[in-house]
Amino acid sequence: MSARRPTQAELAEFRDRVRAHIAEHAPAFEAREGHRAPETPEQEAALRTWFASLFAAGFVGADWPVEYGGRADHHPLHDRIVSEEILRARAPRPVDQVNLAAHVLLHFGSDAQKAALLPRIRSSEHVWCQLLSEPDAGSDIAAVRCRGTRCDDGSWVLDGQKTWITDGHWADMGLALIRTDPASSRHHGLSVLVVPLDSPGVEVRPIRTINDAIEVNEVWLEGVRVSADNLVGEPGQGWSIIMTGLDFERFGIGGNVVLLELLVDDLVTVAEHGTIDGVPALRHADIRQTVAELAVEAEVAKAFIDDHVERMVAGAEQVGDGSIAKLSFAETYHRVSAYGAQLSTMVCTVAADPAVALAKQRLRECWLWSRAYTISGGSSEMMRNILAKRRLLLPGG
Repeated sequence: MSARRPTQAELAEFRDRVRAHIAEHAPAFEAREGHRAPETPEQEAALRTWFASLFAAGFVGADWPVEYGGRADHHPLHDRIVSEEILRARAPRPVDQVNLAAHVLLHFGSDAQKAALLPRIRSSEHVWCQLLSEPDAGSDIAAVRCRGTRCDDGSWVLDGQKTWITDGHWADMGLALIRTDPASSRHHGLSVLVVPLDSPGVEVRPIRTINDAIEVNEVWLEGVRVSADNLVGEPGQGWSIIMTGLDFERFGIGGNVVLLELLVDDLVTVAEHGTIDGVPALRHADIRQTVAELAVEAEVAKAFIDDHVERMVAGAEQVGDGSIAKLSFAETYHRVSAYGAQLSTMVCTVAADPAVALAKQRLRECWLWSRAYTISGGSSEMMRNILAKRRLLLPGG
């Protein structure tokens, strides 16, 4: 049950506190799309310290139960403000996979698991990744083949390959979806296990992206033994556990809609200060029309998020809202960044103008990273299937 709705004055005071915290504690380097993982030990240390400070200040993890570090006065509008201010400050935002793992543990973990693992999340001693996708089971995670064999002492031996694992190269723990019933198929016979990534038999192989960064990885599990206590929930409950977690993650991705505002700002900067045939690009009717359409599309995505937050506050959420948020954000982000990157190659700008050069760089990096958003947390195709089945109640093919 959320606390009472804060007044506008209280929300403004909360926003001021968030801004002050960011100004004092955020790392000195700017967040870059497609370059979110640390590139040096110094950056990693700074990120862990920064994330821990957000938990300690009650700005992240405030929605947890009070006994695990949450706040009794937490309200969903607080989360929206924290997300907005971190993004607008271009500060690194908390790792999505950590949020998924925390909520899975809070909803399905044993008391012992919560006591052992949640404090390490809050201190950022543990960064988590999610071991879901496989070479032949990308967005279709029901096709998981990575297997877990139960031993006589209750422990599990894990074998298989996971791929496209975000943050796997610097994560400490993995939340793994494993097929524990060899006779099962699809979403039956799956279980969720906690895998420490320093376990014998775990091999992480980084994948360098088109952005010339390491964000995702292959993870090989060869005879990896984890104890019975590492099972989350019950054997065979894995599908429902992960679906609950992904619903939270999908809305989290959609909640990054402020990124669209920043993208449009960069797009306008390039269009205003870049010229085509000696005339500012924004004065060309076709370019002005496209920029305006993309700005409207970004506002539509933001409007849906605003509406969803209000429904959530009122306890009137609708089936599929998270999928709509994720789909709206991801597709709009791709369209805006793709056009911005294209426009950046068309215009002439003053080489000495650092603001325009930075806007071009951001648009290019966002475009190169944009397809990741249309896949991670469930592809756009999967989101449309979910909406067709759950929201529109259309028959399956």
